[in-house]
Amino acid sequence: MIWVKFQTRNDAFVTLDVSGHADFREEGQDIVCAAVSLSSVGLLNAIDEMEPDSCELIKEDNHIRVEVLQDSEKLQTILTAFYHVYKTLEYRFRMYVRVRKTEVKS
Repeated sequence: MIWVKFQTRNDAFVTLDVSGHADFREEGQDIVCAAVSLSSVGLLNAIDEMEPDSCELIKEDNHIRVEVLQDSEKLQTILTAFYHVYKTLEYRFRMYVRVRKTEVKS
């Protein structure tokens, strides 16, 4: 299972964690892992290019983390767009991808 966990504070995204394996097919044939990986790398690239100092970006084997350091409307737009990308993947592959969004206290 791939877990995509967003945290918000006052309805603004503050963290994102993507981890796990889909195990949809064998390695090299797993379109679910490929879709999530491509989306995640696209997200990191978009943040790095459009809002380069706004987040701490961590990319490790089977784990991606985004932590907002300096919020902006543009950054929230990027994160909102990718939230919907991940929700679309969850809708299509619900046995392999789970997306959660939780509100954290200030």
